[in-house]
Amino acid sequence: MKIWKLKPSLPRGSYLFRFIAANTVVFVLCLFILAAVNYTFTNMISEKQISEAHQRLLHQTDASIDNLYERVFQIGEQLLSDKDVIKGLYSTGLDPGDSLSLDRKLRDVINANDFVNSVYLYNGTTKRFIHSLQQDVDIASIDPEASGLVQARNNLGKMIFLPHKQEYTYNGKRYENRILSLIFTETDAKSDYAIFINLKLTSLQELFDEMGQSSDSSFMIADKNGVVIARSDQPDAFLDSSASQSFVEKVIQSGTLSDSFVDATNGSKSLLTYIYNDKLEWYLANATRYAYLTKDSFILQRNIVVVSLLVLLVCLIATFFMNRKIYGPISNVIRMVKGAAPVQSPPDNADDAEYLSGVFKSLIGKVSSLEDTSSEDRKRLKEGLLKDLLMGQGTMEDRHDFPQLLERHGIRFGTHPLRVFALVLEGSDRSAEEQGERLKLVREAVFELALRVFHEFEAIEKVDTGYHSFVLIMSDLPEHAPGAIMNTFMQQVERMLGIHMKIGIGCRAETLQGLPGSMASAKEALSYEFIWPDLCLYDYDTINNRNNPQPFRYPARLERTLFDAIKLNDETSVRRILRDWFEELANNSVADIRGALLQSAFRIENEFRGLADFTTLLASYDKHTLEDVVSIFPRLDEVESFYGELVNHIIAELRNDRHRDASGLVNQACDYIGQHYTQSDLSADSVAAHLGITAPYFSKLFNENLGVSFTHYVTGLRMKEAENLLLATNLNVKEIGERIGFVNSSYFITVFKKNCGSSPNQYRQMKRKSS
Repeated sequence: MKIWKLKPSLPRGSYLFRFIAANTVVFVLCLFILAAVNYTFTNMISEKQISEAHQRLLHQTDASIDNLYERVFQIGEQLLSDKDVIKGLYSTGLDPGDSLSLDRKLRDVINANDFVNSVYLYNGTTKRFIHSLQQDVDIASIDPEASGLVQARNNLGKMIFLPHKQEYTYNGKRYENRILSLIFTETDAKSDYAIFINLKLTSLQELFDEMGQSSDSSFMIADKNGVVIARSDQPDAFLDSSASQSFVEKVIQSGTLSDSFVDATNGSKSLLTYIYNDKLEWYLANATRYAYLTKDSFILQRNIVVVSLLVLLVCLIATFFMNRKIYGPISNVIRMVKGAAPVQSPPDNADDAEYLSGVFKSLIGKVSSLEDTSSEDRKRLKEGLLKDLLMGQGTMEDRHDFPQLLERHGIRFGTHPLRVFALVLEGSDRSAEEQGERLKLVREAVFELALRVFHEFEAIEKVDTGYHSFVLIMSDLPEHAPGAIMNTFMQQVERMLGIHMKIGIGCRAETLQGLPGSMASAKEALSYEFIWPDLCLYDYDTINNRNNPQPFRYPARLERTLFDAIKLNDETSVRRILRDWFEELANNSVADIRGALLQSAFRIENEFRGLADFTTLLASYDKHTLEDVVSIFPRLDEVESFYGELVNHIIAELRNDRHRDASGLVNQACDYIGQHYTQSDLSADSVAAHLGITAPYFSKLFNENLGVSFTHYVTGLRMKEAENLLLATNLNVKEIGERIGFVNSSYFITVFKKNCGSSPNQYRQMKRKSS
């Protein structure tokens, strides 16, 4: 009896091997057909979801742009209602007082609105610009399009943002500003008198940052002619018609206000979503690479692979019990798979099993890779929903099924109130790309530790907000104090990971709709690091109770006292006043403090511009204005230290200017007074200005050298001249008073009587009788 034995390896030409090869080919073909069907179905779902998500983002950004437009419109209306601004707009010339007042009002607009670049007043009759730029420049040289924009605005018949460039050289450095101008006229009719409010283009780029940056997705704003105004992936593509892709032309030609379609951009297939803003005549568009959409869930593909493998295994086992001769024709299939010609009597070769093993390993590796990519994609989509939730940009209102959408992505917050915690890892370089992967691992480790520390909470979710920061959303149980819980958590992180953190604790959110408020309050609480840098926990509720915020009042009285002390070289008083000034500022909110610091820097530079040279001080900080220097400091104590350095610099400059001989200055003053004492407008200020020194210093110098005040000295000269005129002429008292600088005759009589013991007429009569 002949016994058939299985061999460790099968001959390449055996019937059993042919059957195995045929089953393998059929299995692989079926696997790919089913996977392709599922892939197409999943892709359609992803395309729809991504399109809807970007439609929401574009509508939210469009609403933000409309809000920005309204804010600028309100600024323009306020300027049009200001009589000083209108006077400056229509006047052919302004006196120094009106010019200074107008300059301050224009600068106040810049200081109060960080999105505003500059303000122009354009007089079409004189072709003259009044502007808010720091340096004294000709608008026509730095903004040659400005005059033409007035005509363009008149031709439009309505106000829209008009994009253009400022280009100029200042202090040997080249500047190029991309700006958007909103041009106001006093009436809707065409006018040659206009107010320009120029916005920074970065105000649009910041909106792109809020939508999130991705290498697979880009955002664009283009006008109705297809010219690019702003683009997230190409910040330099400004007013560049060639930078617009072919899809922009299709968007413009579509005639629809909002839609999406698939097209090729930059050589790759993309899903294109757009909306139209008819108020500004802008298209807001998003292009997402189609390859990114295919990275969706592959759970079904995995199941298909598992089932197919089981079916194949069953077929292979059954094959061992079947007659091998019936599978002869299938032997050619394996040859076709390997690309060889079929043969009738192949030699014995054991490499077929190794070949099939490699096929299966490659296939399983691809499926595993797809599963990993799908997991990352689900994680990104989940984090996108949470960011949507925290930003409060209309998602919950747009979709009534938003809670169910959160649950479908594994986000369950339960029934307890929620709270947002903003975490910042200390000692991390925010701009260091090379540290990105390391910081990502650190963030994940901190989050894993948070899951263990806060295990009793119903839910806890993490949202990355930067290299060095992220946000935790968790249930806020009533019996716990958030500060105590976070202290415990920070101790665990520091002990186990060696990481220092600062945490901003937001206010309590009773519902999902309250999470944007909790997020905003957590960020606001962290901003108080500017005032109290030594804290680790910044609790919004505690800060509000501690600060007891009052309506902000700029410490103008202390500021004026400080300026006077500086001009008198009183360093002791300067230090004391500066300390009191910062103590008074520290009792206000961070936003008010920063605004007050920028305002004070502007005032100091204006007050001492003609008396002190700030060039070397500014150069040491690589800045052009004191406002720029103040804005770089992250902490209030650093700003206070800089102000100490600043007043030392000013006092040193004033002293260097006073090295001249004091007696020489007094002699020059006496000569000047002797020539002008009969003028009614003679004052200590005018004499000090003639000498090039400050009025307080002049008064002090005059008193020390002559032993009399400036007023007594001038009065003495005038009285001596009055006596001469009374005796030598027949002029009446009023005419004599006017000749020696007294506009008011009654006041002249009073002063004369006080100095000479009698009235002018009595003096004249007595002297003439005695002679």
